[in-house]
Amino acid sequence: MRSKIFSLDLGSKTLKICVGEEDEQGKITLLTKLAKNIESFNDGEIIDVDAFREEVINTLKDVAYQIGEEPKNLILSFSSSSFQSQKAKGRVSISEKYITDEDIRKCHLLAKASLTSTSYEFLFEEPIAYFLDNINIKVRDPLGMEARSLEVDFFVVQGLKSTISRLRDFFQKNGFKISLILPNPLPASFILIPKKEKEQGVILVDFGYKIFNVSIFQEGKLIYYRNLRFGLGDILEDLALDFSLSFEEIFSLFNEIKNYDDTKKKTKIKIGRQKITHYNFLKLIEKKFSLYWKKNALNDLFKKIKEDYRLPAGVYLIGAASYLPEINYLFRKYSTYPTKIETDKDKNLNLDERIFLNAVGSIFYYQRLFQPKTFFDNLKDLFFNLFR
Repeated sequence: MRSKIFSLDLGSKTLKICVGEEDEQGKITLLTKLAKNIESFNDGEIIDVDAFREEVINTLKDVAYQIGEEPKNLILSFSSSSFQSQKAKGRVSISEKYITDEDIRKCHLLAKASLTSTSYEFLFEEPIAYFLDNINIKVRDPLGMEARSLEVDFFVVQGLKSTISRLRDFFQKNGFKISLILPNPLPASFILIPKKEKEQGVILVDFGYKIFNVSIFQEGKLIYYRNLRFGLGDILEDLALDFSLSFEEIFSLFNEIKNYDDTKKKTKIKIGRQKITHYNFLKLIEKKFSLYWKKNALNDLFKKIKEDYRLPAGVYLIGAASYLPEINYLFRKYSTYPTKIETDKDKNLNLDERIFLNAVGSIFYYQRLFQPKTFFDNLKDLFFNLFR
């Protein structure tokens, strides 16, 4: 039977819903992509219960009706300034001669136990590296290796339990059970960044409406995750004040300008009662961008990143602000990293649809997370068990 996976990416300004269908061979086909402006959610919190029910819950019900199936596999992803990352170590003694799955599991549990909090909940977890017998040599997969002790460097991203619980409860009360909650922009990373570049070292920047996230990948693992509380919305609010416009008017203008072709760029842009050239508009955006870059000490942050990490693949830029005209050149100028604006590796999305990267990425991550072991995985386990 074909399985359908529903994914919701909750933004501070836009709701993204995707539905994927997995066939018997494990191939996923995207059935639906829907984006809708919302006003009831911000920074991980429902700010208007009735509006959220109308904007999000009822929209999800409409999509489920159109698909003809209730969401049994429902993934929720969003950004929040309260998300935090931590590193931990776990160490166990090996009772048998060779390391088993159970040894690795215990090592992970000990690492996570050191981070257990009454206020935070694990949303993402990943072993960065393993070490055997206190020797400072990284091992990627210690299963079956001979050792007397095993140590792990563990990385987690956590969210406030109160925030997560309120969201789960609200969906539950409205007839939907959430199967998995993921912190943005990690879902996007699974379908956006090639494995080779994750190995070399790469930065994923999610420049959203309210949250600016920096995530770093090296040797195929997430090793750095940080949220800053500012985004495109701050730039647009400043422009609205400068030109005596409402936020809705400047937001509408932004949506219009982001689709300008070369011909339209030659005409003047009308902002309120004024008309300015496209070039002057870009200079105005850079001025605002520079202001917030300095205000949030991003120059120091990227300087420190360059000192601490080797990241030859540069920056992948996603989020609402990635639609700003020539933002990749602007970001390269200030971060000093080559900056790319791309869509997913398998081209399920076109460039204008990159707003769905987190929603689509959640579907593929969910499939990988709950994928049963293959014949070769089971054969590998059997081999190691025979020679314990």
